[in-house]
Amino acid sequence: MSFDFTVKPVGQLVIPPVVRPEPEAVQSAVATQLPAPQSVSATANGASSNAIASNAARVGADSISRQVIFDQAAAAMVYVSVDESTSEVVNQYPESWQLKARAYFREQDQSKLQQRSGPIPTNRIA
Repeated sequence: MSFDFTVKPVGQLVIPPVVRPEPEAVQSAVATQLPAPQSVSATANGASSNAIASNAARVGADSISRQVIFDQAAAAMVYVSVDESTSEVVNQYPESWQLKARAYFREQDQSKLQQRSGPIPTNRIA
C-alpha cells in the first residue's frame, strides 16, 4: 500500500474579486463642483482630535523649557521639561524613583568598596 501526498493541480486558480463597502463618510458625503485636484477628502474622526492636540502642543511649547541636569547622587544625566509659567515639571527622564534607586545602589556599592580596602583575609596554611 502506498501513500501519495502529492498535490496535483486541477484546472485554473480562480481568485474572486474583493468587494469592500464604502465607509460611511464617503456614503454621506455631499457632491462637490470642484475638480479633483482642488477637492478635500474627509478625515477619520481620530485624525481631527490628533490635529487639535498637536496644535495645542505647539502653542504650549513656547512656555516649556528643557534642561539637562547631572544628578551626583545617582551619577546620571536627568532630562527635564519644565513649564515656565507655573515652574512645574512636565516630564522627566529618568523618573525620580529611578534616580533614588540608582543613588541607593551606588551608595551600597561604595560602602562595599570601602570595606574591601583593607587587607584581604586569606587562609595561609604552611
